[in-house]
Amino acid sequence: MLPSLLLIIVCVSSVAAATQSVGVQGQLMCGNAPLTDTDVTLWELHDLPEPDFQLATVKTDSSGRFSVSGSDSTTFTMKPAVRIYHRCNNDGTLGLPNLCQREVTYQIPSSYVFSGSAVNNWYQMGTMNMQAKQPNEQSHCASNPIRSVLGRR
Repeated sequence: MLPSLLLIIVCVSSVAAATQSVGVQGQLMCGNAPLTDTDVTLWELHDLPEPDFQLATVKTDSSGRFSVSGSDSTTFTMKPAVRIYHRCNNDGTLGLPNLCQREVTYQIPSSYVFSGSAVNNWYQMGTMNMQAKQPNEQSHCASNPIRSVLGRR
């Protein structure tokens, strides 16, 4: 009985999956200067045990502006978020550069998720100054060569 029920759920879920899209635009600053060449990644957030899914990634331009969009086929309304990885106001110790990046995640309202592969209405994040510590900020050290040799993130 249970295997049959699971098979039915899987079949219905695969048929009901539809393409959904989201797009985000904004500008990043570091104090009074544009935050250039900064990674902005669009994610679809999932509940455990399914991992989050990266939809797209871009770098900010010479003015700190970015425009990122992505789409995915999913059964339920996607929960998109933008993750920004930067080094604004992130000095190291003893005069050495900090190899870790600051990582900030911003969830995008579901009202900006649209059916189909085209973005109908872009979510405007506005101009954001990344100099001050953000409430949901953490340190991202995956690119740290010393930590990778030690097998740590």
